[in-house]
Amino acid sequence: MNLSFKQINALPFLTWNRLGVNQTSLAAELPEIKSYNGTPLNEKLPEGVTVSSQPLPGNMPETGMGAEAAAFVEANRSCGVSVRVPAGVKAAEPIVLTYRLDSKNPAVVDVNTVIAEENSEVTVVMSYASDEATAGFHGGCTRLIAGKNATIHLVQVQLLNDSCLHFDDVGAIAEENGIIDIMQAELGGSQAFAGCRAKLEGRCSSLNLETIYFGDRKRSIDINYVAEHIGKKTASEIHVNGALLDESRKTFRGTIDFVRGAKQAVGHESEYNLMFSPKVRNRTVPLILCAEEDVEGQHAASSGKIDDTKLFYLMSRGLDELAAKKLIIEAQFQPATDKIPVESLQNAISEYVKERLNTIEPVS
Repeated sequence: MNLSFKQINALPFLTWNRLGVNQTSLAAELPEIKSYNGTPLNEKLPEGVTVSSQPLPGNMPETGMGAEAAAFVEANRSCGVSVRVPAGVKAAEPIVLTYRLDSKNPAVVDVNTVIAEENSEVTVVMSYASDEATAGFHGGCTRLIAGKNATIHLVQVQLLNDSCLHFDDVGAIAEENGIIDIMQAELGGSQAFAGCRAKLEGRCSSLNLETIYFGDRKRSIDINYVAEHIGKKTASEIHVNGALLDESRKTFRGTIDFVRGAKQAVGHESEYNLMFSPKVRNRTVPLILCAEEDVEGQHAASSGKIDDTKLFYLMSRGLDELAAKKLIIEAQFQPATDKIPVESLQNAISEYVKERLNTIEPVS
């Protein structure tokens, strides 16, 4: 099967085209997409929460990767769930979904929806892994709707092997005082694409988005996040941390969009990137769009080598340079991984990153 996207992860407002950051494209040959052979949901459901394997009807939020990616997953859906949390229900335990690419499931295309009604709260944890021998494909689309005073926590962890192509597309809407809280770990795959678009429609609604990424060998990572402030006193926090090794490449687009009428809205975004090789390619596009005067927007981006002071301190405590670098990267990822409410998944991330870090060449 041929996959061809002409325009995905596009900036809402285009910049100078010569920079090559306005959007990206994707063309690939995919394995056959069949119904998922497995049970991704194998945990007991929290009391009061309903989960269906059927997609929900009706209009859904726009997603960060764009119309092409969203249309593809809708047309080729092989699995996914729809979660509904009734008004007033606070789910005590997370809903855990585990997808694995293997010889029976070389291609996984999941469409997921989470609806949290008024005064409710839910946590959904989604993980993607693969067998080492599988040259697979994952394409996912997740839509979140947080009602009045409702909170949705979404955790997505991608640990695919170097032969897999991956994209993950998210769209969200938050009503009055609604909270969208997302943590993404983009750590594997030969090519990884991630997009998220959140509309903060209701007064005092908010988005918290924290991401970690890791690039090594010739891995390519492309990320596009958009926080659209529509309601008054809305707030967004976007924080991205990553490390690049070898000949890996990364593009991050982060947009905070203050729509006219979004008075007293506040949006912050930041990225911190560590680079371990002169051959990496790192591109960051922080963008603030403003059609309203009474708002506060901030963005920051920092890229470079590990701080020499931190390195010296750790080495003075008995660590060699390679061990000290590994410890600093793990510490950089820790605030995000601490948000994962599944200990086994935290351990899996730790082991995965440690294995990747072992490829760092010691300094002679």
